[in-house]
Amino acid sequence: MLDTFLKSLPVALAATLGAASLAQAEPKAGGTLTAFTSGYRTLNAAVQSGAATGAPASQIFAGLVTVGADYAIEPYLAESWEVSEDQLTVTFDLVDGATFHDGEPITGEDVKFSMEVVKANHPFGQNMFGHVTSIDTPEADKVVLHLDQPVPGLLMSLQPLLMPVLPKHIYDDGQDMKTHPRNMENVIGSGPFMVEENDPTQRLTLVKYDDFFIEGRPYLDKIVFPLIKDPLTRVLMLEKGEIDFAPFAGVRPNDATRLEKADGVNVTTDGYGAIGYVHYLELNLREKPFNDHAVREALAHAIDTDFLSKVIFGGRTQPGTGPLHTGNPFYSADVPMYEPDMEKAAALLDEAGYTVGDDGTRFSFVLDVPSWAPAAHVPMAEYIQAQLAKLDISVELRKAPDFGTWVKRIASWDYDATMNGSFNYPDPTIGVHRHFDCDNIKNVIWSNTQGYCNEEMDKLLDAAAVETDMDARKALYADIQKIAQEDLVFIYMPQDFSATVYSDRIGNAPASPFGALAPFTDVYLEE
Repeated sequence: MLDTFLKSLPVALAATLGAASLAQAEPKAGGTLTAFTSGYRTLNAAVQSGAATGAPASQIFAGLVTVGADYAIEPYLAESWEVSEDQLTVTFDLVDGATFHDGEPITGEDVKFSMEVVKANHPFGQNMFGHVTSIDTPEADKVVLHLDQPVPGLLMSLQPLLMPVLPKHIYDDGQDMKTHPRNMENVIGSGPFMVEENDPTQRLTLVKYDDFFIEGRPYLDKIVFPLIKDPLTRVLMLEKGEIDFAPFAGVRPNDATRLEKADGVNVTTDGYGAIGYVHYLELNLREKPFNDHAVREALAHAIDTDFLSKVIFGGRTQPGTGPLHTGNPFYSADVPMYEPDMEKAAALLDEAGYTVGDDGTRFSFVLDVPSWAPAAHVPMAEYIQAQLAKLDISVELRKAPDFGTWVKRIASWDYDATMNGSFNYPDPTIGVHRHFDCDNIKNVIWSNTQGYCNEEMDKLLDAAAVETDMDARKALYADIQKIAQEDLVFIYMPQDFSATVYSDRIGNAPASPFGALAPFTDVYLEE
């Protein structure tokens, strides 16, 4: 069964912020929790992936399920579900009396509509729900999914971060879901908090939804997300206690050490087990010189990821070895490794015909640097620029002024190379397949934007997507990781130093491997 399979994931992977916290006192109702945002374009996680949207959206919208500390799938809007013996039919019974923030009832039709929206609009909607062939709603409180093959990661995809339940009566008006005005104006959700104020240039304020379907929840009265783009400003505010909870804090390792010494401030890397944030250098494989494997191999030998891990991340993270994070249950270390070797890199370029020209360079390219995660992307880009200069490759750094500018360039394939990063999520069908599937070469960010296609890889991805035996799946993903490294689809950088900085005031921090991307139904403040 799908739920049995998911529960078989190693418990050791379930270290979370909640598990790291001290024993909590009796929860107290009331209070305002101050978090932060570095900027967002939409509050609708059905059309946008990532933490900037996901953190508030997981509070504004509910999902059918939530994910517990041991990766167990737990009831949320669905009070129960049943998986057929052939694993091709999943039936959900919804909780009684659940309503949207405007008081309208949440029904199976809303769930059906939401899944269809995610499937059509989310960057990896097809990966999650492409095998859902039809959805029935025989009763107002019942939803039946019909699949054309077993989907081991299906239930994991039904949480609010990945499949928020939207109000059909608001959104089903024929407008483009990605640009629908209600994604940002007068947002009506299904979750524990509702939008009170949304000014992307200043702050986002969420307030408790008094008629939330879980009695007595949430405890908090309000969550405030002030816009704080500058990491140093963030550090100073955390030191002063002006921010209570800062997941994906974007702090450098030396800043983390500084914050660990501050009174009433805690730093943890727990709560990211299900995220698996990997950094990589993405190359546009459609164009010269990066359509040449020898050039990609030369770059791989020129970039010392172990050095980057120690210098940029203070040794607090691991060098990347492929598409899966070392904490993922399907991770394999049995992959080709490209040891630092500048002489070999130069020889490969010479053999490929990229010799040093009269202008003193082999070739030049523009390396785009995103506006997000600057503490990681900027120093890595600067290192790559300096390192490739030793090979007579001229690299121009183009720093994006904002998230939207970078997204437009990469999603339209109008780039040479970019620093990038993405979430694995616990099941690779959710966060990994999207980058390698031939059918996912789209003008959508965090899809297969680099233009990679390998029929052998596609066959392995298809087989892994339906395999419910854990050992057999591990073997398939070991082969997938090996081919990804052989083909050098990406050049992997050190894994991210993902940290949450939080105040002693926080009680019941989310006991989920998704950390702050899980609903804050049980979070409270100790005064």
